[in-house]
Amino acid sequence: MNKYRKIFDNLSQSNSVCLIGHIDPDADALCSTIVLRNFIMKQFGIKRVDIFAECNELPDNYLPIIEAVKINKQCTRYHTAIMLDSPNLDRIGKYKTLFTNAKQTIVIDHHNTNNRNGDFNIVEIVSSTCEIVYKILKAYNYQFSKKDYGKLYAGIITDTNNFSVGAMTPETFKIASACFSHIDQTAIYNNFFGNNTIRNMHLLALAIENTITLEDGKIILTQITRDQANLYKAKFEDYTGIINKLSTISGSCLVCFVQPKDDLYYVSMRAKRGFDVSYIAKKYGGGGHIGAAAYLSDKSIKEIEEDVLKEFLEQIHNKKIQPTNIF
Repeated sequence: MNKYRKIFDNLSQSNSVCLIGHIDPDADALCSTIVLRNFIMKQFGIKRVDIFAECNELPDNYLPIIEAVKINKQCTRYHTAIMLDSPNLDRIGKYKTLFTNAKQTIVIDHHNTNNRNGDFNIVEIVSSTCEIVYKILKAYNYQFSKKDYGKLYAGIITDTNNFSVGAMTPETFKIASACFSHIDQTAIYNNFFGNNTIRNMHLLALAIENTITLEDGKIILTQITRDQANLYKAKFEDYTGIINKLSTISGSCLVCFVQPKDDLYYVSMRAKRGFDVSYIAKKYGGGGHIGAAAYLSDKSIKEIEEDVLKEFLEQIHNKKIQPTNIF
């Protein structure tokens, strides 16, 4: 039996399912959750399939993903709980007990730092959780709608920063290609990559101004202070894309960007040329991939940068930099 069907056929015994994404869900978490919800309701005839993800307010360009689906319903007990795009239970915040109290639990994730907290764990180191959801639905010969294709494609391109980072394989491109002929690729790209605001540009300028480079530019550290964020009345979504732009600086191998997140700091990291930031994030309670990872910290910016710099320097000094062979 197909490995996905072996797990999901168990849903035929379930009368209620909850899908839980991570705190402040990104496009991959939302898209994979919405598409999987629609599949479960149609394939298994389960009427009660609810979605939870701890967040204050979704960015405007995420609203087309959820359409009329309500997120964060009243918490009750569910027969089956499915955690998506989250490497550990802390990453789903206040909905942790919703997952642990369920009779049956499933984890679907693509992070190499995943703790495999489910009764069933579908953890594959691929481009995105949307890529895994596509394969689950394909195992059932599911009839994808145009919206399904569009959302799965959106999850793939956003989590790979338009196919520039992450654990991509030939299958990633086959799946993206299968979606491509059913979607308006330009509209999807513009929605997620072409919607920068003036505030986002101001914050990017601040991040560049605050940048420190070390080890001949191999290490890049930058931050936006809480006072600077307050000056621009910055929301969490206003920082979208900044770390990815910083990681494109020529010669950089390890990049860290610290930004305010409520009363904490959100620490984003990127790695290139064979370096790894996933274990750093996991060490401090976060998660991610070899090339892109993050965590939350209650330390000061100075303390955070000291911690990260120590880890970055250890890699730079102990790892041979892989040559870049374009062709």
